[in-house]
Amino acid sequence: MDIAHSNESGNELDGVKSRKIPFFEYFLMFVFIIYAGDANAVVGPLSFSRNPIGAFIPVILCSILIYRHRIIFEKKFFLVIFGLTLYFIAITIKYQELHPTFYLTYIYFFFLAYVLIKGLGVRLFKLFEEVNYNLAIIAIGFWILQILFRGDKLFLLLSKIPGIETFSRVTGEGYNIFLYSVQPVMSSILYGFSIPRNCGYAWEPGAFAVFLCLAIFINLFLDEHDKIGKKRLWVFIFALITTQSTTGYLIFIVIMASYLLRKQLNIIILVLPVTVIALIFVASLPFMSKKVINLIDDTKRIDQLLEDYYGSETPASPQRFTSLLIAIVDFKNNPILGIGVQTTEGWTYKMGANISTISGIGNLLAQFGLVGTLFFFIMCIRSSIFFSRFFQFNSVFLLFFIIIFISISYSILFFPVIMAFWMFESFAPDDIRIAYRKIRNKPEFEFDDKQTAE
Repeated sequence: MDIAHSNESGNELDGVKSRKIPFFEYFLMFVFIIYAGDANAVVGPLSFSRNPIGAFIPVILCSILIYRHRIIFEKKFFLVIFGLTLYFIAITIKYQELHPTFYLTYIYFFFLAYVLIKGLGVRLFKLFEEVNYNLAIIAIGFWILQILFRGDKLFLLLSKIPGIETFSRVTGEGYNIFLYSVQPVMSSILYGFSIPRNCGYAWEPGAFAVFLCLAIFINLFLDEHDKIGKKRLWVFIFALITTQSTTGYLIFIVIMASYLLRKQLNIIILVLPVTVIALIFVASLPFMSKKVINLIDDTKRIDQLLEDYYGSETPASPQRFTSLLIAIVDFKNNPILGIGVQTTEGWTYKMGANISTISGIGNLLAQFGLVGTLFFFIMCIRSSIFFSRFFQFNSVFLLFFIIIFISISYSILFFPVIMAFWMFESFAPDDIRIAYRKIRNKPEFEFDDKQTAE
């Protein structure tokens, strides 16, 4: 099934509502989203060397998609691979060590992202929203059940499933049944939360919140004419509230601020008092203000962290701000190419401390240096501009800011379904590019008048 892309208004997702999307495409998106949740040993890590069976499943699904849509690998894909090859050669010469697994892993990531974008086009975003909507409903149901059971009853109930293993980078415990993850209640109490946090299908609540925010972005900006879809928005917002995630709430505020600013002035004036009160209330929540203060305080204890994990076999996973500061030191020591896969070049490793940083943007800087970071920034900005013009909204850098907020907290930039957002402009199908050029060549006043009319 192909969606026509001739609608020059930029609202290409309208065609999805009037046509039946094959079950295979729903299933494919479901699998990639569950993999992005990274909540059990079956779907993570996405590595042939560490999880060969799990890593092979997305390849099979993408191979079917290639066959169904007759996908051709075009010049831009090979240019990206060529650039990656040059980087790999440079990093190999710098450290005099060959790591083919590192090289092949990133070819694998770009391959999956390319096939998703080429095969699904803009349907990718509608599918992402709808699958997350269904998973959000399931997560809310389990979360309510977890509260009604009280304590760790649901946690203990899942522990009785034959063969289930604990898998959590947050507490070292936690169970996941693909559709929902349960952490022990103590993990919430330790961080000052009075009720369990909703992890959804992800390894932790903040990650689930990030995917919900991307679904909200799609709902409000890429699919705004879908009136039925606005009912889904409230499900996303409620699910986001249950995560009690600082990162999720901040991204949501950025999205809503951008959404309100594109509306008429009288509407902004009308909702401004309510918005200000809501922002003050959100900022006063213990897991917002108190947590941010604690994160900042943690950055002052790096020396203690090094001492505590000196010679430790179990790695420390410091909070996002501390991780960012640690990674920046590695970036300063290796500013051009980064340290690549050479973890032994990390300054904390050289000091004998076993520390694993979690900051996405920090790890990008440390691992790939200016070369890789500039590539990411350029691709992300180009896609952000593409979305604003193609779907006709003024927030040119909205997607860019969303991705940056995500990357400060989580190292998920190279999950294929996330790459599909920031690499979309580069790998977009030809029919979408043709429609985009028509929109871009329109006189500026036509574009502004249309937005005003909305």
